[in-house]
Amino acid sequence: MFNFSEGNGFKDILQRVLGTVPDTLDKRMGSIIYDALAPACAELAQAYIALDVYADQTYLLTAVGENLDNKAYDYGIERNKATYSKRIGVFLDSQGNSMEIPIGSRWSTPVASGGHNYQVTEQLETGKYILTCETAGTVGNEYYGDLLPLESINNVGSATLTDIYIGGEEAEGDENLRQRVLEKVKTHAFEGNIADYKAYVKSMEGIGDCLVIPVWNGGGTVKLLIVTSSYQIPAEAKVEEVQNLVDPPVNSGKGYGKAPIGHEVTVTVPEVFNINVEFNIILEDNFTVAGVRENIKNAINDYLKTVQRSWFTEDEVIIYISRIMVAILSVNGVVSINNLILNRDVKDITINPKDEDNLYPMLKDVIINEG
Repeated sequence: MFNFSEGNGFKDILQRVLGTVPDTLDKRMGSIIYDALAPACAELAQAYIALDVYADQTYLLTAVGENLDNKAYDYGIERNKATYSKRIGVFLDSQGNSMEIPIGSRWSTPVASGGHNYQVTEQLETGKYILTCETAGTVGNEYYGDLLPLESINNVGSATLTDIYIGGEEAEGDENLRQRVLEKVKTHAFEGNIADYKAYVKSMEGIGDCLVIPVWNGGGTVKLLIVTSSYQIPAEAKVEEVQNLVDPPVNSGKGYGKAPIGHEVTVTVPEVFNINVEFNIILEDNFTVAGVRENIKNAINDYLKTVQRSWFTEDEVIIYISRIMVAILSVNGVVSINNLILNRDVKDITINPKDEDNLYPMLKDVIINEG
């Protein structure tokens, strides 16, 4: 890619401009000619830098933010917006019996947990409702516990926010969007081929990736394994939603969904393969295991996310002990680690995504021993 600012810095431009002035005139720093030309050269140098930025934003590989949105739109692809978390709420009256509450009533989490508001949107059964968070993103997935009414409702004994029905997701990141566009450009999607299924499912809100396994249970069968935008396992309700859009079970193979006639599609999730990490650690002064534990888990999860992305494109993925060690050592306060084991072994872990079990690596336990 052409670099406009290369060779066009302030000193480069000033030297070229002063070179056009006859040597018989005073053009030393501080002279009238120098002082008249220098500000214009500085502005030109800034203009060349701006040209570099502008050029980067015109290419799919380097554009970001709104400029990437515009490039994606050229290919008929839009960024997936943040979605709202749907949670299950359980409501009991003052006698401890399940009670009816109004659809549309609003409830809040305690201020200490962020004070996020939820609205009752659907009844599952007496005393059990779906509540939709009013704030988009993953924040609505986090709290479990008591709810406070934002309006007067008689005889409420307890209101509890429990399981996630459909998890909220953040807006699609630049790299995910870029990858979807590149896949569309590089692959040839025809109705019912692997590229077509993959592109269609990944375009749905809240879906991060999809592994397509054709002829998994005989001719005409297709298995779609999906995860969320954050590469987590989606809720059952989301799986059902995707299933009904692709190939409704009541009319499977009859072409009532995205799948063409004759394709019996099963939408499901990968089988979680738990990754347990244990190691000894030495910390800097003033750092504690409790203080660094969450940052270490986040660092390991960041590495595992690269493995999880590869899970959808490679025939084999490997979880390297050495990469996990590097991730842990990058955490502030960690001096050194030793005796690191994965799932009670000192070997790297190899997984074949297309094996019958469709094992999908996810971090479970991190055991940290001092010393």
